[in-house]
Amino acid sequence: MEMQRNEVSKIITTTLRRKYPTLNEKQAQFVARELVLAPENRLIRVSEDQRLSKEDLSFMIAKEVETSSAVSWNERMAQSMERLNSGTDTVEEYFSWLSATLTILKHMNDGYVTEEDAIEREMFLKNTDQREGELMVCLGLYESCQSSTAQEKVKFIRYKLQKLREMRTAIQFLTKKDCNVETTRSEFDAAKPYYAYFKSLRGVPFGYDANPEKKAELGIRHDLDEDLSEDFDCSAFLKNEILDDMASEQNVAPVRTMTYEMPEETFEKFK
Repeated sequence: MEMQRNEVSKIITTTLRRKYPTLNEKQAQFVARELVLAPENRLIRVSEDQRLSKEDLSFMIAKEVETSSAVSWNERMAQSMERLNSGTDTVEEYFSWLSATLTILKHMNDGYVTEEDAIEREMFLKNTDQREGELMVCLGLYESCQSSTAQEKVKFIRYKLQKLREMRTAIQFLTKKDCNVETTRSEFDAAKPYYAYFKSLRGVPFGYDANPEKKAELGIRHDLDEDLSEDFDCSAFLKNEILDDMASEQNVAPVRTMTYEMPEETFEKFK
C-alpha cells in the first residue's frame, strides 16, 4: 500500500508557504515541482534573495514537519484529512465500511456473482486502499503533535485502520474477482463466520473487539501489524514519504472514498 502522493505533495506546498510567507500558492507549487525535477547541484530560489540547494531544501521541509511551530498546522491538516468523506463524525465512516463489507460478502456468496457485484467489490477495495493511505498520513501527522487530543487520535486511527484491514482481508480472500460465475455451497459456508463477525461489530459501539484468538482463527488479525504498533514511528515514516515524493517524478491522480449504504433487502441465510 503506497502513501497517497497528492496528500504528501500538499504537505510540501503548505510547508513551503509557512516557512516562506512571501510565496503564493502557485509559486510554492513551482518550487515543489522544481525540487522534484532539479538536479542535485541546482540552487532553488525560495524567496527574492535566498536560494537553497536541493538537499538543504529537502532536509528543511522534512524537519519542518516535526518542529513545534508546525504542530498546530499538522493537527489541523490531520483533522481535515481524517474528515475527508467521513461526514461530521469520523466514526460514521467505520460503520459504512462494515455495512459495505456485509453487503459484498452477501452478494458475492449468494450463488451467483453478477457484474454489479464484482464492480461493487472492486470499487470498495480500490477506494479503501486509497483511504488507508490517507489515514496513515493522518497517523503520522497526529504522532508529530504533543497535545493529548492528538495522542487520543493516534489510538483512534490505529484501531480504525486495524478494522479496515480486517474487512479488506476478508473480502480479498472470500470472494471471487470474476463476474457472471456461480458460487458454491462450500464458499457460502466459509463466508458465514466472517459475516457473523462483522455483523457483531456493527451492533456494538466503535472500539469494541473480538478476542485475538477468534481473529487469528479467522485469519484476519491485524492488531499485530508492525506499522500499527505503538513502537512504530509513523511520523518518521511520513517524513520519509515526503522525501521520496521529492525524488519522484510521478504524479498520481487522487481517488476519493465512496460511502456505501446497506441495502434494505435481508439475507436470511446469514441470520
